[in-house]
Amino acid sequence: MIQRLRLILKTLRKEELILEHIPGQKHICLDLNLHIDMSNFIYHILNKIRRPYLFLLVIIPLSCEILEENPQTQISTENFYQNESDAFQSLNAAYARLKSNNGYYKQLFLTALFASSDQGLSTYLWKDFKTGNVVNTNSNLFPIWRDIYIGIRDANNVIANIENINIDSELKLRIIGEARFLRALHYFNLVRCFGEIPLRTSPAKDGEDNGLELSNINEVYEVIIDDLNHASENCWSKNETRNGYTNELGRVTKTAAHALLTKVYLRIASSKRTASEGVEGNNSYLEFSENPVFYYQLAKSHADHAIAGDGFSLSSNLNEYTKIFSPDNGNSPEMIFEVQGSSIIGQGTAVSNLFSPKDSGLCGTGFGGTNKLKGKFINLRINKNDNRFQNTIIKEYQNNTRSFQITPNNVGYIPRDLVTGDQKGTLWQIWTAKYIDTEATTEYTSRQNWHIIRLADVYLMRAEALAEISQNPSLANDDINILRSRVEMNDFDASGLSMDQFRTRLLQERGVELYMEGHRFFDLTRMGVYDEYCKTIYGELEGQRQAEDYFWPIPVEETTANNNIY
Repeated sequence: MIQRLRLILKTLRKEELILEHIPGQKHICLDLNLHIDMSNFIYHILNKIRRPYLFLLVIIPLSCEILEENPQTQISTENFYQNESDAFQSLNAAYARLKSNNGYYKQLFLTALFASSDQGLSTYLWKDFKTGNVVNTNSNLFPIWRDIYIGIRDANNVIANIENINIDSELKLRIIGEARFLRALHYFNLVRCFGEIPLRTSPAKDGEDNGLELSNINEVYEVIIDDLNHASENCWSKNETRNGYTNELGRVTKTAAHALLTKVYLRIASSKRTASEGVEGNNSYLEFSENPVFYYQLAKSHADHAIAGDGFSLSSNLNEYTKIFSPDNGNSPEMIFEVQGSSIIGQGTAVSNLFSPKDSGLCGTGFGGTNKLKGKFINLRINKNDNRFQNTIIKEYQNNTRSFQITPNNVGYIPRDLVTGDQKGTLWQIWTAKYIDTEATTEYTSRQNWHIIRLADVYLMRAEALAEISQNPSLANDDINILRSRVEMNDFDASGLSMDQFRTRLLQERGVELYMEGHRFFDLTRMGVYDEYCKTIYGELEGQRQAEDYFWPIPVEETTANNNIY
């Protein structure tokens, strides 16, 4: 046991002196504090603690009910992967990267996606994302880029090293499938945000040149699709048990893999369609050899699998619909894959603070109210009377000095003339209620999960694919109406609509169902209306978008460190 701990200590001491193996990091050391803290801790234990208690350091708690993530258990070395506990430990660390540090799904990535869309307002620090003028020196870019590649590194380590561990064969395939799903998700986010990117699918070796060239988006999507196909075949169903092992809540499922494949193929299909119609921002998708209908058909096929998947279902009525956003109902049947929140300090998500008013008792202490909705989006881009919207916004709260309330008679109630009210008791800014957590204590302790894919999203994607394949919008009615009927809204009828009119209505449906869930920026770019929609909301000065603005620039820290990116 002591020998094992000394190996871990040696590994950590080594990693304090070398650089992490991710693209562009030849001059930048990452996670240094984490490694120093862990190595000092183990060094202290080896020298101070009595031998009978050493076993406590290597016991890894594996919940049979819900995935437990602990980013401090991640150790990057081939020698670490010895047994089943090591396999789970490394996989859980890969999951934890979805909410690591101050970036990615923890905070920066979500705010960047929101600020880049037409939905609303962020702080002045995000003005460049709102105006479409993001440059490679923007201070928010690199933490996002870095954290995604760290997630890819950890997934690569699992995929490469688990194969050699002697464990149950079905469990081994499941673990690799989960890691490949995570890698696919990371690369999907990168390719949608940055376009051509460095592509690494195996751990870097000591002394190996880390300066990877850019891969075109077709090559990146090949890896994404291959990973997700593997995941769809080898991951287990929700709560499924095999050979004494259970697929805990929070882990990847077959359904999640099919749902993400639906999103991947829909992205390719719609982006190639709009590029063919003259949207220059999507020209890189012209690389794909098949016509858009081919990819729409694949999207529809995987949506069929996802909708038929075990363990997932839509809420049955409006009351149940509102409950899916409660922190007490994480991993509900409507949520296909989520980043897991936690009440443990430092291990939760930041979404409550990002999307709730500060000092309101609806989120943790610290910052708050970063992202709120803009009146023009509410009035022009969705039906504000839709029950999905009316039942998921904050209508009253109280801060340290006064109470705020929103009613149909208040001037601050999303007025049709777009004039906001004052702050004398009137709620004049609109926040979503999807992420409130009254038990959160600090910025990063929210129990709220971040919803990466919901079943409702899959229904809307299938509706879109059906209409595009047939060029008959009416074929989308059933899938759209199953969502509307559960919240007591009248049926949607696409008969008589042109395809362009249908696409506008579809964006409205996606907007009201999925607002503030991280999809809007991607929807606007793939549908080729990014410039048009942002210009309408923000005006000519702040809403202008050029073709190059469909992607963010690669951060200067990467281009400086990597001589293969020009």
